[in-house]
Amino acid sequence: MSEKKRKRAIEDDGRLSKNLARGGSASEQSVRFSIVSDSGDWAPAIAVAPGLDLPTNVPLQAFQKPCTNTVSSSTSTGRVPLSESELLLHCSAHPKLDYTAREESSSGANDLLRHYVGVYDPATRDIQIVPTRKMIVRGTLRSTVVPEIRDEYSEDERAPQSRFAARTLLGEAFGTKKSQKAIRALTENAIAPQNSSGKSVLDPLASAVIDSMSHASGPAATRAELQAAIDGAKPRPKPNLEAETPAEVYKIEDLIGASSLQALKVRDWQSAVEANKDVQTSSKYVSRRLVKVVSSKNIMRLKALRYVLLLLDWFSCLKPGMKSMKKLPQRDDITKAVGGEITGSLLESLGRRFAPDGNMNKWAIDNFMTHVCALTLTIDLYEVDISDIRDDLKLETKQIVQYFQEIGCRVANPTETEQKKMKLTTKAESSSHKIAKLRLPLEFPKMRTIVPKKRR
Repeated sequence: MSEKKRKRAIEDDGRLSKNLARGGSASEQSVRFSIVSDSGDWAPAIAVAPGLDLPTNVPLQAFQKPCTNTVSSSTSTGRVPLSESELLLHCSAHPKLDYTAREESSSGANDLLRHYVGVYDPATRDIQIVPTRKMIVRGTLRSTVVPEIRDEYSEDERAPQSRFAARTLLGEAFGTKKSQKAIRALTENAIAPQNSSGKSVLDPLASAVIDSMSHASGPAATRAELQAAIDGAKPRPKPNLEAETPAEVYKIEDLIGASSLQALKVRDWQSAVEANKDVQTSSKYVSRRLVKVVSSKNIMRLKALRYVLLLLDWFSCLKPGMKSMKKLPQRDDITKAVGGEITGSLLESLGRRFAPDGNMNKWAIDNFMTHVCALTLTIDLYEVDISDIRDDLKLETKQIVQYFQEIGCRVANPTETEQKKMKLTTKAESSSHKIAKLRLPLEFPKMRTIVPKKRR
């Protein structure tokens, strides 16, 4: 027969609790709770004003009465409990609106819902849970404004208007189609009435609406502010608009990042070029500039060229997704595509920068393309033949031209001097090449202006 198992006694391991470890005793840091019964005494109210911009200094007058559908059960003090009384808050301090707060009755699952407020006393460290009311504040237009407006007119001024209004009503009810059309035209083109001082007098509703619009609406944004907002949201690297030379507009440190720039290794390329060895890459742009950049002894430009090759290899291994999106493949596939000598920190920085959620939408792809274009500017000293990078990115000429224009470049056909330098002998060869130049002041695509059509 099996014996009944007993629970093991909890052993004290000698460790102090969090509160005691911080230096304070348990009695000093404890808080006492108490619930105040619904005795009909003073109780706070929670006021909610949906759809209203209620000022904080509005004085509210309180009115209370017993509920009509409950049996009175007054306390010994003669006060009615919260559940058996109705509270109404009213304010008429606003010149045109009245604010009224009521308790809206709930039904269904919220019929038994009650609200409470905790009142904390730091001196005694006590918290009292007090029953409260939830009030809904509504705003209504005051009907007493109409007599005030009418008092501004004399009897002689009101009489013709009353006769004209009577004739208008008769015309609308029994007049011909032509007379009714004329009355509607008068109503549409009517001028607001004016008092003796020459001011236009509006009806109370229109006056209240106009007052609220004047407080809510601010000055309209200028065209320059709209253009600045559009430029800030575009998918491109942030240019230095205060630059004095093209080299200060896009810096390699900002385009690559300090940590990624330090992780890039270019010693193998330098050794291969110095030994007159052929370096094979997957990029036409990188292969045609490798020897020239290594010979310049500029390590920053060489690291930028290595980073461009990493970007092109990383982008080529992305898989197509839904709605022209691209998604990242498995980590092993990326490492195989970019080469084993690339560290994992570089690959993680690329994913965080251009595909933070593992996918690249249209905005992220455009952001990637403009960063590549900006890097080619720093490598080619701000004059780029866009044909090589266009072929590497597998884009049309119109697309790559637009990307260079978005970062402030001026794109044009090569001049005769540039054609001789590039060894372009025929017009067919020169037509497939375009030169992107970064010059100051920068020229960005402007916001289009829609010209309204002329009415005939």
